[in-house]
Amino acid sequence: MDLVALMLHVLAFAMPAVFVALCTTLAARWGSGRAGAQRWWWQWAVCSLAGCAVLLAALWVLGRDGSVAGYAALVVCCGTAAWLLSRRGRA
Repeated sequence: MDLVALMLHVLAFAMPAVFVALCTTLAARWGSGRAGAQRWWWQWAVCSLAGCAVLLAALWVLGRDGSVAGYAALVVCCGTAAWLLSRRGRA
């Protein structure tokens, strides 16, 4: 496998986490009516990294990529991270 193919595989692995993180970040900001303490791109980056970590854990535990359980864990993780980050700075 050459470098371009490796980069495409890594990008294809991370894109679901990046997309779900973007959707949850925008939904959290739109639904709450408040922007929160962080900028949107910071919240998106944190949720994306957490989502990639969950996908890696699902790959390790389940033994294959693209399982429904892994994607369900991704949605739960990104939603929880966006919720926690939107609550930060409100107390």
